[in-house]
Amino acid sequence: MKPEERKELRKEFLDYYLFSSIPSMRWGLLVNLLLFVAFASVNELVFPEHEELRYFMRFGIIFPFFSISILVLYIRKLRPYLSSIFIIINILLCLAIFLIGISSHSGENGYEYYFVWVILMTVGLYTFYRLRFATLISLGALQLLAYILANLLNHSFRDEFFMSLNNLFFIIAAAILGFFIAFTFQNLNKKNYLHQKALDAQYKRLLTEFKEKAAMEAELKQAVEQKGVMLKEIHHRVKNNLAIVISMLSLQMRQLPDPDLKRVIGDIEMRIRSMALIHEHLYRSEDLDRIRLHEYLKALTTIVLSTWSTSRIDLDTEFEPMDVSIEAALPIGLITNELMTNSIKYAFPDNRQGTIKVWLRKADKYIHLTISDNGIGLPEGFHMEDQKTLGMFIIKLLVEQLAGQLHIENKKGVSFTIHFPVTPILKPFNQ
Repeated sequence: MKPEERKELRKEFLDYYLFSSIPSMRWGLLVNLLLFVAFASVNELVFPEHEELRYFMRFGIIFPFFSISILVLYIRKLRPYLSSIFIIINILLCLAIFLIGISSHSGENGYEYYFVWVILMTVGLYTFYRLRFATLISLGALQLLAYILANLLNHSFRDEFFMSLNNLFFIIAAAILGFFIAFTFQNLNKKNYLHQKALDAQYKRLLTEFKEKAAMEAELKQAVEQKGVMLKEIHHRVKNNLAIVISMLSLQMRQLPDPDLKRVIGDIEMRIRSMALIHEHLYRSEDLDRIRLHEYLKALTTIVLSTWSTSRIDLDTEFEPMDVSIEAALPIGLITNELMTNSIKYAFPDNRQGTIKVWLRKADKYIHLTISDNGIGLPEGFHMEDQKTLGMFIIKLLVEQLAGQLHIENKKGVSFTIHFPVTPILKPFNQ
């Protein structure tokens, strides 16, 4: 710590020490003043003829000094000047010690009151007045000097040397005791002040960090909310753009005379619908990172079936509630669209009636998606690896992307079951 900082810290402590001690100083001075008045009053009533008590009344000179000390402690405007006022009061008390001393003599009745009174003034200096050590020592030395000079001038040292020396010893002992009491008390207060200052600094630091953290969290929250709004807007625009693409494909398909070309464009349109449906669900969802797969598949299967405008095929669905990422939902939706479209187009020729089942379950850290029908089944010698159509090629790529496995059962229709991890390892198409 720099000397300037140390000096400033000491000044702050002395101000704290003085101002925090005001209540105790008020009560201490007031109690001593009342005790002095009570002692003088009782003795005046009970022993009015004793010369010693007449001598004791000389010490009533402390009454105005103590009264002024108490009074200034109640006046807030005088608090910046308390140290100076207390120094002046104690200098005047030193003068009172000297004046009473030179007008007294060790041979007088009641002179022992003077010795005791000086001891009380010495102890009171260190006990009641919260001043710097250097100031306390200077005032204590001034009190001692006033007492010694008074005893020299009133010839007490000459006439009663040993008694005066003994009294001086006790006064010095009282001064030393008072000094150590003041030193200990002030040192304890200083430690408490430094500890409190450190706690205040720590509290301010924590408060500043808390405010900075709160401001940062507010900014992050605002940024997240803005990001959420932007992502919703992006999903909404992507959905709208895909809807425009779908509309354009529909218009183009109506103008094409070639049925094979119409079929190809229809397949593309359904694939785009499955992707657009994901963006619609994300736009309506509160969680922009996850999609409710069961709700998405329920909507997708309904759309696929209704798109082909057929009432002879029933749809049987059973979806276990679960959430997946958009990266996983997209290939699952495209697989579902391809397999359902194949069933609608090829499993029920000659206007046969039938049922398409779509089941979604989760077990043993795997998701199981089954799409089956009770149609005519696959042709003899069907092997997935030998298929060259775009739909089957897409299905194989998407299953590989999900790090899943595809099982085909060709009994009483056909059943496709895809098993993939709950948190799928998404692989790029080119791997």
